[in-house]
Amino acid sequence: MKQQVNGNGRINNTQRKELVKLAMDLLDKKVQQARDESGELVSQIREQVREELGIVAMDMEIKAMEERIQVLVKEKEKLGFDKYQNALLPGSQAKRLVDDRSSSACEKVRELEDMKTEAISGIWTSTTLAQALSILENVRGL
Repeated sequence: MKQQVNGNGRINNTQRKELVKLAMDLLDKKVQQARDESGELVSQIREQVREELGIVAMDMEIKAMEERIQVLVKEKEKLGFDKYQNALLPGSQAKRLVDDRSSSACEKVRELEDMKTEAISGIWTSTTLAQALSILENVRGL
């Protein structure tokens, strides 16, 4: 920039604009540099504080627990339970065990349902009160 100075050393508006532009460019660069340095410093301080407060160790422990959870979920599925609702997976060991152990209870339910149907139809087809009461007495004796 040429330095044109009026005889009295005064600055004109064109010179002001150029000088302001130069000052802004210089200061913008310095502000950005300070921000960059500040960001790096804050990042370093944050890591120091995380270490001092034990957050780094906690994060490592959380990661180890999450990995252990995944292992346990896979083991659970291998045994036959899904990971969300404990539903039995078809063809699994758990399904076979539950089916084996519950088959007699299920059979009893089926037998009682059959007896219920027979009792109702027997009462409706009875021709005498004695026959209907006899069916009812048999139901009470179960």
